[in-house]
Order: sequence, then structure tokens, then C-alpha cells
Amino acid sequence: MVTVFRYKPIMKKQIALSIAMLALTIIACKTSSNPLKLLAGATETPEYIPAAPVIEPTATPLPTPTPLPVVRLHEADRLLFEGDFDQAVAQYQAAYQQASDDETRAAALYGEGLTHFKNDDWNRANTTLTELTLNYSDSPRAAMGEFLLGEISTILEQPADASIHYTKYLERRPGILDFHVQEKVGDAYIAQNLFTEGINAYITAETSPGLVVSPITIDLKIAKALRASGDISNAIRQLQTIYDNPASNEYDKSQANLLLGQIYLEMNEPEQAYSRFQDSVTNFPRAYDSFSALAALVEAGQPVNELHRGTINYNMQKYALAVDAFTRYIKSAEEVDPSAYYLRALGLREMELHDEALADLDLLINNYAGTDFFLKAWDEKAYTLWAYLERYQEAAETMLAFVRLYPADSSAPGFLFEAARIYERGESYQSAIDTWERISNEYPTFSESFRSLFLAGITRYRINDFNGAFNTFQRSLSLATLSADQASASFWSGKSQVMMNDINAARLSWQTAAQLDPTGYYSERAKLLLTDQPPLSASSSYDLGYDLSTERKEAENWVILTFSLPPDTDLSSPGQIAADLNFQRAREFHELGLYAEASREMAVLTNAYNSDPAQLFRLLDSLLEMGLYRSAIITSRQILDLAGLDDSSTLKAPVYFNHIRFGAYFREEVLQAARNENIHPFVLFSVLRQESMFEGFVQSSAGARGIMQIMPTTGQEIAGGMGWPANYKADDLYRPWVSIRLGARYLARQRDYFGGDMMAALAGYNAGPGNAQIWYNLANQDPDLFLEIIRYEETRRYLSQISEFTSIYSRLYERMP
Repeated sequence: MVTVFRYKPIMKKQIALSIAMLALTIIACKTSSNPLKLLAGATETPEYIPAAPVIEPTATPLPTPTPLPVVRLHEADRLLFEGDFDQAVAQYQAAYQQASDDETRAAALYGEGLTHFKNDDWNRANTTLTELTLNYSDSPRAAMGEFLLGEISTILEQPADASIHYTKYLERRPGILDFHVQEKVGDAYIAQNLFTEGINAYITAETSPGLVVSPITIDLKIAKALRASGDISNAIRQLQTIYDNPASNEYDKSQANLLLGQIYLEMNEPEQAYSRFQDSVTNFPRAYDSFSALAALVEAGQPVNELHRGTINYNMQKYALAVDAFTRYIKSAEEVDPSAYYLRALGLREMELHDEALADLDLLINNYAGTDFFLKAWDEKAYTLWAYLERYQEAAETMLAFVRLYPADSSAPGFLFEAARIYERGESYQSAIDTWERISNEYPTFSESFRSLFLAGITRYRINDFNGAFNTFQRSLSLATLSADQASASFWSGKSQVMMNDINAARLSWQTAAQLDPTGYYSERAKLLLTDQPPLSASSSYDLGYDLSTERKEAENWVILTFSLPPDTDLSSPGQIAADLNFQRAREFHELGLYAEASREMAVLTNAYNSDPAQLFRLLDSLLEMGLYRSAIITSRQILDLAGLDDSSTLKAPVYFNHIRFGAYFREEVLQAARNENIHPFVLFSVLRQESMFEGFVQSSAGARGIMQIMPTTGQEIAGGMGWPANYKADDLYRPWVSIRLGARYLARQRDYFGGDMMAALAGYNAGPGNAQIWYNLANQDPDLFLEIIRYEETRRYLSQISEFTSIYSRLYERMP
């Protein structure tokens, strides 16, 4: 069993605490003459003044600006990509007015139209792009303008116009994005009830090279079109083919069943329909369409297996309905499937019926050993006790009881680790220490054996047993096989020695730590302690100027020499890669402003050439030119990995690679936000790298958006407090020009709330101020202890990596006066 570390759900009082802190911050913002001093008593971080000039870093040097409109186009393209739409429009319009040739004018009109489109200004976009397509029809930009006009028509629910514009694009730009655009053509035809034309377009999309959506998705669209057209027999045949297709997943099959069932009901064949619905309820309980099938069966008065009914209701978060169904099933079944007790327990817990939930979990523990739900029941019982009821002692004892009964089970060391963590949460520190130390004695080969002993040392340190902590850290060194673990044990040995007033010994420990894992968190933090500096320290004197085009030649020579390539190997351009359809599609998507789609196409190439350093190197310039910084960073590191370089050695490689990996992307926006909020730019660059690797068009699975990965509700609150940007909408978070400023303001608010503590601020940014407040209170203003107390592995790694990145930015760009 894989060890899963569990966290306490956000309870009502935690929500209230977060709201209270937010309210205080907002009030302070509105009342203080200095917006950095958000709370009474908050300390302001010292202001730094850059001492060295900074130069705009560029992926490739701009050509000599002749004629002037070309320079304006370059600047407008940059502003558009960064999301400064007003300035981009101004530059495009100026370029158009000054241009004397049609192609420059067409490019200016297209750029202006694309900018209006991205700003949701459909009328101005439509006017500008229409002028482009009418007056500069011979330009390739006019074809792209047709695509955007098709998108606008779709948004405005004008499918007839959309189909015309998309078709014109395909006529002018055939064979590049057919798979993408033909599907849109099909959608537009179907919206006009032109089913034959729509189906033909879907078939063309499905057979075009480059298709990225599942063919099943288009097959379902064809089936729906056949049904809508009245061709019921072929619709049924199509849906049955989808159901039988081995490539179809449970969600596809459930949707096919639902559509078939609906068709059969329309044909007055209820038995056929109910058979389809029953199949979904029985076999695809996680699919939403199975819930619709269940609802149809219940409404028709058809008998439904109560276990399946309960499972679907649980998956749809209909907990009361689920519990009732499971109860009916348990009462009627001769032999109860244990999943009924398990899911009923979880449903009861969601309904805050904790005692009843625990009773079901105990029933599983006592009667269903050997089933899949036996281990889950132990785990969920402990979790319910500590996370929902704050009965930490009982929760830990539950874990320990399992270990006593089943010491040889593969889950035993993980349960022992969790028991220690529960004791620590419940402030039973000595019990936590004893339990963590048991792991290294009883399960020395457990993957978390070092971590367990390390946390025992941290806990001894927290209770002021510094001698015991030192001895534990020294003991953990014997278990450490990774340099990062060795550095952490040496680092905390030094911290313990300081508390025992042995400063000289502490410095020796930190010197050892600093050498063990260069660029790693504990080694870099040890270096700062040796010079009496706080975490995330960086010089106020730096130079962000670099020229990748100049540095690239050195890197080319290094690649040729390192990988024993022929001396005359040409790495200066994409070469034959430029003819690859993925490369061409990436270029086209990028010109259309579809950056995520461009990134996907380039990822196909970087994956295909994953073991070919020459081809990867050839791709770097194009990745940078398209602003696909994440891909450029990963590709640059992959080349260094192929050369066999570890983390420390990579910094000795040609600086070209490291200026890509740790670039000053969006430099002006970052520097301005850093000045506005008094955050060191190295820290802000590091946050951007950690959050999104500098890609502004990304969205997380949780819904966080843009380069600073801000949730829409948080963005709305920050923008409202700042009164900027005007007419803010959630999609503005995809504009780096907006997101960087909002994210920096939110980070500064967290910092000011925590009295200038940037580590706590970063924790608040990642895990929320409520969690950060708990850890901050436990750490007694020790930033190093704060990191170790964080119970979320993701947040602890987040802080560690930003600290590491800040150190690397300092190494690359710091200049001593």
C-alpha cells in the first residue's frame, strides 16, 4: 500500500480565521497611507535599490529597425503576448499609419484585430479583421483573419458566418490545422441544421493528420448529428460502434448508452432503453451520464440495484441519497459487498454523522480482513478521528493498533509514520518522537526511514531538547544516502549546536552542509547562515542584461564537443525540423494566439527528440521566440541531463543554458511589480518559475490561472482592492501584465500580515493564510523551523524550490558594486 499523507479538511473556524485576516488586510489597505503597512505592528522590509544597470534580455537580437514600422510591430507583438492590450493596439495602429508596404499594413491590422479579440472586444475585432480580409486579401494574415472572424461569429452565435470564415481559412491555409478547423466547421453547420455538411466536416477532421482530441469525441458528435437529422438507424449503429470500440473509456460508453436509451424511448422501445440505462448504472458508476441514466430509471419506476444506486449517488456527491440507498441494500442483501459499508461511512462523514461513520469503519475492520476495504477502513477511521473530531490520541492509537496486529504488513511502517504525525498534530510531542524513532529501528528499509528520524530530531528541537536533537540528527546521517538528506541533517546539527552555545561547532556543521548539496535548499541556506543572512536574501546590486544570441555560439560549440558531433554540424537553425508538420502547426497556432495549442505541438517534437541533444538544441530558439518558456527551460535542462550533469554541474555549463533555465522573462513587468511591492525581483522571478515556468496561458487542475496561478475569486478580490485593471474579468489572469501585478500584491499582503516574513508569505500564497498562520505560530519566529513544521509536502517543496531558485538567480545575476 502506498503511504498517503492526510491533511485536515478546512473547518468552519479556519474559514472564519481566513476571512478575518482578509478583512483586516482590506481595511488596512483602505486606511493606511502606506499600503505596505497593512496591519498595526507589521514591520516593513528594507528597501533595496538596484545599483547596476539592467538590459532587456532577448531570445534573439532584434534586427536593425528599418523601417520604423517593423520595430513597432515587434514591440506590439511583445505587448500583445504580455497582455498590455491598450499599448499593443496603439503600437499596431502607429505601425499601420507609418507603413508604406501592404504586408506590413496587413500585419499591423491582423495584430490589432487579434488584440481586440483577446480583449473580448468583438465589435472592434470584427471591424479591423474585416478591413484586413477585404483590403489585403493576398496576405497570409488575411487567411488568419478569416479564422478569427470565424471564432467571433461562433461566439456571437452566427454559425452561417462562422462556417464561411472557417472555410475561407482552410482554402487559404490547407493541410496545416485541418483537424482543428474542420471540427469547428462541422459545429457551425450542425448549428444551422446542415447535418450532412456537418458530418462530412467531422469525418474530414477525424481523418486529418494531427488530430489531438479523441476520435470518440468526434464520433459522438456524428452520432448526435445523425440523430438530429432523423437518421435513427445510422445513429444507433454509430453509438453501438462507439460503445464497442476498445478505445472508448467508461465516460464514452456511458454517454453512448444514455443517447441510445433516449433514442429507444423515442422509438417506444422502453425495454431496450432501460437495458442501456441499467448497463451504465452497473458498470460505469463514476460517469455523470450514469447519474442521468439512474434518474431516468427511478423516474420510470424501474427496479435498480441499491448498491449501484448508492455508488452513483455518492460519486455525484448526493450523500444523503447515497446513504439511504446503501442502507436499503445492506438490509436486503444476504451477503453484503464491503464497499457499501465503506462508501456509507464516507457519506455519513460528509453529513457530519461521525459516530455512525466510525461504526461502519469498525464493522469493516472487524469483519472484512483481506478485502480491499480493510486497510482503507483503518486509515479512514484514524483520519475521521483526528481531522474531523480532533481526537488525536485515539487516531494515533488506531494506527498503532494496526501495527501491533499486523507488524509484517507492507502498510505497517506507513501507518507508524502517520501515527507519529498525528501525535505531532495533537501536540503530543514525546509520543511523536518515540513513534518516529521506532521506524528506523523496526523498519530500517522503509522509504521514509530517514525522514522519520529527521522529524524526530526536529520535534526534539521544538521541545528544547537540543542535545537530544543533535544526537538524533547525527544518527540520521548514518541513514542518509542522498546528498540532500545529508545536508539537512548537518544543517540541523548546526542549529542544535547554536542552541547549546557551541557556535564554532555549529559553523563547522554548516560549512559541511554547504558543501554536501550545492544548489540544494539546505546547502544554500547554510551559506546564508554562515553570513548571518535570513532566507531568500539577495543583493540589491544586480545586472539582468544578457544576450542569448551572443551566448548561443559558445553553447553550439559546447554541444558539438560534448556529444562528439561532426565539427561542421549546423545547429544555428531548426533545419529539417522546420518541415515537420508539428513544427508548422505550432507556428500557425502561435500566430493565431492559441499558445497552449502551440505548446502542445512543440511538446510532441521535444518528446520525439528527447535523446537527441542536437535536435533539442535546434528547437530552443523557436521555443523562446514563441514564448514557450516552460518548454525551453525543460529542453535546456534535458540537454544538460544528456551530458550527465548534476544540479551543481549544470551551473558550470555555458551560460546560455542557464539564462534560459533561469531567465529574466517579463523583465519589465517583474521589476515594476517588485518596486511597487518592495519584493526582491529574484524572489518574484523564482515564484513565477515555480508557479508556471513563465507561461501565462496555463490553468491548473484546481482552476488557478495564468503566470502567477491565481484563483479567479482571489484575482477578483485583489483587482477590486487595487481598482485595477479597469473592467476586470477572470480571463485577465491569463495576461502576464495583469497577473504579475496582482500576484505580487497578494504576496506582499501575505508578507505584511506576517510581519515581513517572506517564507510565511510564500506559504500563505501556496496553502492559504489560515494554514500559514498555524505553522507560523508553531515556529516561534524561526524561519528554518517554519519550513519543517509545514505538514503539506507540496508547500514545503514549494518554499524549498523558490529558495533554491532565488539562490541561483543571485549566482547568475548578482554583481558586487
